[in-house]
Amino acid sequence: MRLLTPGPVELADPIRLSQSQEMIYHRGPEIKVLIGNIVPRLKKDFNADHVFLVSGSGTAGIEMGFANLTTPIDKALVLANGIFGDKLGSCAKVFCNAQVEKLPLGKGWSLELAKELIDKSGATVFAMVYNETSTGVLNDAKAVCKYAKSKGMVTILDAVSAWAAAPLDINEFGVDFAATGSQKAMGAAPGMGIVALTDAAMKRAESITARSFYLDMKKYRKDMENSQTPFTPAVSVLFSMKAALDYIDARGGFDVHRKKHQAAAEKSRTFVESMGYKVFAEPGFYSPTITGFILENADDIRKQLREKYQLVTARDFGELQGKFFRVCHIGNFDDAHLDYAFDAIRKVLGK
Repeated sequence: MRLLTPGPVELADPIRLSQSQEMIYHRGPEIKVLIGNIVPRLKKDFNADHVFLVSGSGTAGIEMGFANLTTPIDKALVLANGIFGDKLGSCAKVFCNAQVEKLPLGKGWSLELAKELIDKSGATVFAMVYNETSTGVLNDAKAVCKYAKSKGMVTILDAVSAWAAAPLDINEFGVDFAATGSQKAMGAAPGMGIVALTDAAMKRAESITARSFYLDMKKYRKDMENSQTPFTPAVSVLFSMKAALDYIDARGGFDVHRKKHQAAAEKSRTFVESMGYKVFAEPGFYSPTITGFILENADDIRKQLREKYQLVTARDFGELQGKFFRVCHIGNFDDAHLDYAFDAIRKVLGK
């Protein structure tokens, strides 16, 4: 099977095979070498003061942010424009008083749209999704988060399907806390949440009683300063993360990796339009990892692609369920992968 999904992504051979190496003890010197190799590279790309590795999905990372950076009396403003924005709002509501503001599906959040909401919210915490996977929309997280930060808000960014494909310097973006996952644009195996944060966010966490035992950032800071995790990590996923970083570096580093995603997004939009469909995302807010379009018989098309061409494509959600198709260009793909997928999609659609 070939994966044309937004994560887990298809693994390049060196990344896949890295997981078959002999297991190591999670409290031995080998794990310190492994984590000591991974974390500095992630910190450099995020321009973060701290990076924590959390065994779990990207959602575990997001929950860590709310569990450590909010109190029950805090008000959070959450901007949503799709399923993952809605989920971000639901997570916030577990930990604080959350106000969720929504845009129509396919529309992107700009500073122009967000500014008045931020000004009037009275919130102390701000959160948004950078790349809305369900619709293929990349929000203007840099402008919006910088403004929220300038108003004194603690900023939490869901960067799960954005990081490593779209730019993300958390200091430049005004982001206190960002979360992603190993199985997305980084191109590693699933099972590890990655969180990047500033010293200011860590200081805030140290002044608040964490509302999670497993996700207590104070525990992570103490252990990760010694290249350890407070609980047993998904060691095989760590093997794949190092291999994925090596794979990216061997091909020119993160700058080249991001340019590859941008080029694939442009190619995918051209492909969609060449078949007579309209890209769903609002112009100016195109995702570097997902290109979607309305397709009324999407479930049947997905079934045919799997059965005839062994091509696994992503399901759709909510209002768009059964009538939306997503072309995913994320992780370890190359032009040959995309060409195979495009050819299969054309044949099934008769285009």
